[in-house]
Amino acid sequence: MRALRCSARPLGSPRRGRGRDPWRPNLSPRLPAVRLVAGLLLMVAAALVQVTWAAQLEIAGAFANLVLIAVVGLTWTQGVRAGLLWACAGGILLDLNAPGPLGPHALALLAGAYATGFWARNLDRESPFHPVAAVVVSTILYSLVLIGADDALGLPIPPFRTAVQLTLAASLYNAALMPLALMALRRVTGGLHWEQTAA
Repeated sequence: MRALRCSARPLGSPRRGRGRDPWRPNLSPRLPAVRLVAGLLLMVAAALVQVTWAAQLEIAGAFANLVLIAVVGLTWTQGVRAGLLWACAGGILLDLNAPGPLGPHALALLAGAYATGFWARNLDRESPFHPVAAVVVSTILYSLVLIGADDALGLPIPPFRTAVQLTLAASLYNAALMPLALMALRRVTGGLHWEQTAA
């Protein structure tokens, strides 16, 4: 005799042809590897473009922080865990290309990712204004943490007025690029979700 199989599906719930069973979790053994590879490629590309080409497109002495934009976008679309992970990875990549010890850029990006994650959890993600405002706040936090870390390590820091001007210019630059970056990230990472959403 065949043993009876117990199903957790409520009685009377219809099957939807050959589509995915709504009561079966959407898990794939390849998904974590795909996430890691996609995120790593994105961070490496953003860091390479930032240290090579972005500096040549400066406005008012500031240039776009592509790694910060990518971290804010990933945090907004994939959740705070993904944002914190790639903030560490992107920060280390920037630290490797900067004079000084490892850590300041990673710490500064973590501050931006945490602020963005808190923002995304408590506000409407569909509004186009919120991610733009989040990248402005993250840019300010990034600059404050980076200047504070450099000062604590005895590294040279810009004068206060210059730092304020560069931070404001970078905030506007990043804000202008954020909608396009967010649109591109949603297309690339549309099927990759790091956090389970509540039903």
